[in-house]
Amino acid sequence: MNILFVCTDNFTRSVIAEFCTKSYLEKINNTSVQIASAGIRANSDISRYSKVHFHIMDGMGIDTSDFKRTQFDESCFYKFDVIIGMSELHKEFIKQRYNRDISLFNEVYNGQQTPVHIGAPDHVNFLEQMNQLVMYIHNAVPSVLSNLESMK
Repeated sequence: MNILFVCTDNFTRSVIAEFCTKSYLEKINNTSVQIASAGIRANSDISRYSKVHFHIMDGMGIDTSDFKRTQFDESCFYKFDVIIGMSELHKEFIKQRYNRDISLFNEVYNGQQTPVHIGAPDHVNFLEQMNQLVMYIHNAVPSVLSNLESMK
């Protein structure tokens, strides 16, 4: 199975999902599932974005060294069996642009039609919000993979 996580800039949410999932698959010695991430505007300027999530994952022993941003395009439908958006924006973009339906991360994880929220970098508790985001996705990965298997 080939799984693609999609967010806006392919810099935070989809990247966290990609690397947490890769790390989990490595721990359980599963080489049959391939994971990647992309963004609906992965050519955007991210120079002012925080990289704290990379430091958090690195501190958890999750290797992010092969990170590279990928622009979502039509070829993704042929390369990936499952495409998972992180928010309604991603789901709606893909529906409008490609007339295809994708699932939301939380929909696959816990059956809820809710986005995976990301905190604002200027928020007082941004570091804590990023820790919570990384842990939320990290802890959800086993259920997401199990639920995808049962959906086959």
